[in-house]
Amino acid sequence: MTKEMVQFTIQTSGKNGGATWNSPYTFIREAQHFDVEDLKITLFMGQRLNFDDVNNSKEKYWQASTDGSCEDFLQWCKDNDYIDDYTTESYTVEGNN
Repeated sequence: MTKEMVQFTIQTSGKNGGATWNSPYTFIREAQHFDVEDLKITLFMGQRLNFDDVNNSKEKYWQASTDGSCEDFLQWCKDNDYIDDYTTESYTVEGNN
């Protein structure tokens, strides 16, 4: 059975001299079982985002639309300074099930 996979690599940096996640955060998911809402939750739970609580950035993040593609959401994150950059890569793998 062929599976469509997607790999996300997220680049972030710390704010205000605090702890940083300067190394890339890379994760892979089966495309058919992963959508934009999953991406939004995965990034939040992984704490790989630049949050500036002074500007209520967590609340703004949760209000972000998940109606578009994963790339649309990642671009929104980049435009709003939650991440520094991102790449996505899609590929197929052969599996036994």
